[in-house]
Amino acid sequence: MAKRFTDTDKWKKGFIRNLPTKYKLLWLYILDDCNHAGVWETDFEVASIRIGSKISEKEAIKHFASQIRIFDDGERWFVPKFIEFQYGELNANSRPHQAVIKLIDKYDLYSIKGVNVTEISDSDKPVLKRFKKPSMEELELYCQERQNKVDVFKFFNFYESNGWKVGKNPMKDWKASIRTWESNSINKTQTKEGKLQSQINAWQGAKDIIKQQLNK
Repeated sequence: MAKRFTDTDKWKKGFIRNLPTKYKLLWLYILDDCNHAGVWETDFEVASIRIGSKISEKEAIKHFASQIRIFDDGERWFVPKFIEFQYGELNANSRPHQAVIKLIDKYDLYSIKGVNVTEISDSDKPVLKRFKKPSMEELELYCQERQNKVDVFKFFNFYESNGWKVGKNPMKDWKASIRTWESNSINKTQTKEGKLQSQINAWQGAKDIIKQQLNK
């Protein structure tokens, strides 16, 4: 089930206000029933059943003439403002827009006013970087650069054994994973130091109590 934007001001516009009731319903039905490029496969018999009132194709064309473009011998209607309202200017680099652009290509709708597509040159297209696992030397150099205490051998063997995944997902950035291990290592060290200091304080406290008792 597709979810679409709706124009809450449509009832104030002259085009909608001046339509007979059943053609108001037909127009809303077309906007719901058209595909995501705003192309409606005309079927007035089904439309009449769903609206609950007999629809005349000739009357519909007369009422909607300013809002539609008819092609394929009347088998399809195109609503140019549908694309503009739902998507704004189409961007060939946007995944949601690509399916719409395919339909525009299919029906050759570029000549119609209101259909604008921003073409993306190859240099502007995002480059998907494939993950390349680091060598031991790269790991050692990066850890030296950061002056951390990450066990490089342990790090490499851990991710080598699980297929270089972080949780259930493939690793994207091994340097980010090193930094995570670095942070975890610091936290563990601080925790250990904190526990050791607590033990020392407890021991010192016990020692002081014993000394006080012996001096009584």
